[in-house]
Amino acid sequence: MINRLSRKMVLPAIVTLTLGVLAFGQTATQIAGGTGGNSFQDTSIPPNARISEVRVASGSFVDSVQLEYVLSNGRTATTPLRGGTGGQVNHFRLDADEYVTGISGRYGRNIDSLRIHTNKRTSPVYGGSGGSRDYRIDVPSGNQAVGFVGRAGNYLDAIGLVYGPAYLRPDGQTRSAGGSGGSAFSDTQIPFGARISEIRVNVGKLVDGIQAIYILPDGSVYEGPHYGGSGGNTQVFRLETNEYVTGISGRHGDYIDSLKIHTNRRTSVQFGGSGGRQEYRIDIPSGNRAVGFIGREGRYLDAIGLSYAAESTESRSRGFFRRRAVRERN
Repeated sequence: MINRLSRKMVLPAIVTLTLGVLAFGQTATQIAGGTGGNSFQDTSIPPNARISEVRVASGSFVDSVQLEYVLSNGRTATTPLRGGTGGQVNHFRLDADEYVTGISGRYGRNIDSLRIHTNKRTSPVYGGSGGSRDYRIDVPSGNQAVGFVGRAGNYLDAIGLVYGPAYLRPDGQTRSAGGSGGSAFSDTQIPFGARISEIRVNVGKLVDGIQAIYILPDGSVYEGPHYGGSGGNTQVFRLETNEYVTGISGRHGDYIDSLKIHTNRRTSVQFGGSGGRQEYRIDIPSGNRAVGFIGREGRYLDAIGLSYAAESTESRSRGFFRRRAVRERN
């Protein structure tokens, strides 16, 4: 059951986040509500953290709000309680591919009611039926809420959102093939709804470097990080609209000597040289698509693997990238 009531919830391995300044790329919206209480702002949010639950305590008013995150290591973290300790606690849980895009409700001197809007649905109304004004606050298109901003005392006096770019969180990673030199890398900040449109491979006798290029739902281009060295000649493997990467293969020794890219429709030419003492073939699980690369890098591409997500994630997310405006209605 997505929305359930309880007085107390005990969670293992919880970290409480502390106050700080907004991280690079994060912005706060306007706030709606009264002028009482003390100002607050959720900051110091760990990289790659995903909001997994919004907790709203309410009665005739919204007493408090609190966020729970799932971290990249599987642990959970919570923000401080924003507001008082009264009211009945409601738990609005988010799916793995779901993120908050806005809030709405009514307010007077306090926040009387609150609804959570995501890229997939809208929560029930939390709070009472009072309030003298409606409000609706949405984050800009291509972004997701990562925290709350506002004012709070015994109740939640005012509320807004802290937001940043909406990133796809891969469902898993394959093993890596290659040597143990260089530094580890992983594509983690992939814009939500992005599709790999081409792969650029720097090659000579070895595979020098690699880079994924993405098309976003609005048609713009996002260039992923370049991994490895800048030597060799740049060769480009372009994917068609309905094509996605399903695996890679080649030969390696201490470095990646050669590379072929496998898709749901074809196999690329071989990039790189003819050396390498060991063959490799890495395929992602059926029903998934590659969304980025993992491995090790230095002057050359030392090792390579794939990160992946469910093949349906992209098509589901495309419909939710639309222009959003922060607005407040009288």
